[in-house]
Amino acid sequence: MNKRTLWCLLLSSCLVSPALAQLAQQETTSSQVEPGIEEMVRKVNIVTRAKTRTAVSENEPMAIDLGLVDVPGAPPKLTEGVTAKAYARYVNYEDSLIAQLVLTGVEKDGRSEPLDSNDFVAQFNMDSPELDPASPVTIEGNQETLIAALQRLNAVEEDDKEEKETETAEADTGASNTVGSNASKNADAAGYSTPAALDVEEDTGTPTVRVTTEGCNIRVDLAQLVAVQQSRVETTEDGNVTSGTCEDGADRYPLDRSYSVCGDTIDMETRQATAQYLLYYTDGGGNRQEVTDCLKDEDKVFDITEKTSACSVYLDYNEMMAVPQASLVYVNASNNEVQVRSCEPSEEIAPVPLISVTDGCSIRHDFAAGRSYQTGRHIYELNGTTWQADACSDNGTEYPHETVYKNAAGQEVCAPIINQAAGTVTRQSRKQIVVNGVEQFITECKPDSANIAIQSTIDGCDNPSLWNHDLAAGASYGRERFYYLLDGIPQYVTQCQDSEIAYPHHVETTGWQTHDDQLFAYRLTTVYIEGTPKGRFNIKTSEVLPGEPQTAYIYSGESPATNGEHYYEGCTRFDARDLMQSYERPDGSIHKVVIGDASPLNLGDKCTQQVVWSEVTTRSYSSDGQRSGGPCGTSSYSTTVGSNDSPWSDTRNMNCTWSRSSATKTIVREDGVAIGDSVTRLCETAPNSYPYIVGYFSYKPLSKYNYSFPAHTNAVKTNCMGSWGWW
Repeated sequence: MNKRTLWCLLLSSCLVSPALAQLAQQETTSSQVEPGIEEMVRKVNIVTRAKTRTAVSENEPMAIDLGLVDVPGAPPKLTEGVTAKAYARYVNYEDSLIAQLVLTGVEKDGRSEPLDSNDFVAQFNMDSPELDPASPVTIEGNQETLIAALQRLNAVEEDDKEEKETETAEADTGASNTVGSNASKNADAAGYSTPAALDVEEDTGTPTVRVTTEGCNIRVDLAQLVAVQQSRVETTEDGNVTSGTCEDGADRYPLDRSYSVCGDTIDMETRQATAQYLLYYTDGGGNRQEVTDCLKDEDKVFDITEKTSACSVYLDYNEMMAVPQASLVYVNASNNEVQVRSCEPSEEIAPVPLISVTDGCSIRHDFAAGRSYQTGRHIYELNGTTWQADACSDNGTEYPHETVYKNAAGQEVCAPIINQAAGTVTRQSRKQIVVNGVEQFITECKPDSANIAIQSTIDGCDNPSLWNHDLAAGASYGRERFYYLLDGIPQYVTQCQDSEIAYPHHVETTGWQTHDDQLFAYRLTTVYIEGTPKGRFNIKTSEVLPGEPQTAYIYSGESPATNGEHYYEGCTRFDARDLMQSYERPDGSIHKVVIGDASPLNLGDKCTQQVVWSEVTTRSYSSDGQRSGGPCGTSSYSTTVGSNDSPWSDTRNMNCTWSRSSATKTIVREDGVAIGDSVTRLCETAPNSYPYIVGYFSYKPLSKYNYSFPAHTNAVKTNCMGSWGWW
């Protein structure tokens, strides 16, 4: 398919704009134009360039501005400061992006010259749907037509300069150049009559065209991830204003993703979490505009897994099972761990049985009751490690006490005490129990006081730090030694040894040894006895006793909390927050665990508008006596002149003076960052006006008045800002 066929097919199938439609007409009819006419029209390559990176819409033509880089045959002065007005679009053909563009006019300093779009067309391939300022655009066009339009633009500018120079020259000449009364110097003046007014066709003026966004919305294009500010063309001619429809303009704002205000979705059936985001853009005023609800990001899916390290094992004594517990967590897009379920029985690790054992436990002796009690504890094996479930306590097995003097072989279990001085023999005995068929002594040899006057005493044995403290059995045993009196002086026959006086252990909680990483604590215990010869005695002081069970923290809920970090999206400030789970420790204090990211706290708009005004400047207009086209109105004048007092009247333009200044608006965020580009507008006061008539066929220029410039007050500036929509 050749270029001409492709061009016609594209334009005939999808052109909408009349301006672009002319391109199709031009191509399809060019073959019918007489060769002589084509040769008379000089077609040249006009090089243009986009002023900013500009997105181009698909199928629908949109207005764009271009800069003139090179116009063959035109001096640089003609293209200086000129903006080329054009319409452009692209079409998708066989997976290629084809750009189509027509030139419709040139503009400079608010003045414009229209061009026949049939004479200026371009079509080229695009890598992406946008015009890059770094890539020139070549338009084939009529050289003579374009140069003539540029000359007219510059001719108007030269006329303005000459008019100002003339006004300055007239002001300098003063009264010497003013025409005097003919009545005083010309004898023929008395016979002069005022000529009839000429009928001058009213100049309808040149139509003015402006592009405005008033009444147009911002169109969100999700396919191209951009928000497009629409604009319309407003034409004023003979006082009548006509408005075009809103079309895509050049101002575009990219759509960005925001994950911070959308939480992840949790699917407990598939055990997966999916990140969510919403699309937003920052408009020209720096304001954040959200355009979608939260959407799933299928590229960010996270597996939910069990975590057992933060949970304790539940001990079920009814079923005699140790049940592993686990929470459910996943690692989110920020590489932070998020908990979706607190500790519950694990689905991956099966419960294990609790086993009753006596290893590490002892036998508790109750000498007053004449019985001993076996103590035991429970253990379980998990992941190849044996764990202790509880502390030693009576397991229900009892052993009665027995006093023995001789063993099974008939031998004395204790050597008798022979006091040669007294000439007596005192037998000794021991108490024993039978454990699993094995005899065990539970006391040392004790003299039988029934035989001799042997006495016991704690004298010299009353230091509790030297006593036998059986923590497993929960009792301490006092010490004693035996003696007899010789001439009233004790004669000790034994060393200090355990007595049958047992002191039960008392415990008090003095604090807790916390393990926040595993959400449990060990009780800190002081073990003591009372009633000793020394009073209270601490056996252990604020220690974790062997076999002390873990006391789990109590879960009390979750809530968000700020973490000291913040960020901005446009003018909107967000304070980052963590999702915290609270656990009550056994001592009543609270332990908080970060389990993930919480939705940020939206603190709203943190931008302010700053307006800076320039120095006030002035300008003036001095009437040249023409009867129409004055910028600030006309004045009427009537008089009688001549010997016959014939009446005369006229209407002329008025002299004018103005005051003005420019305002620059900047949107500044609380951290000093400017949002968007600064905008500058010109504010001008209503002019002061002065009539010019002073005499017959003479006028008074502005320089002859004691004229003044209007006051450029704050009220004037306030009204300007209100008309610009800055309030």
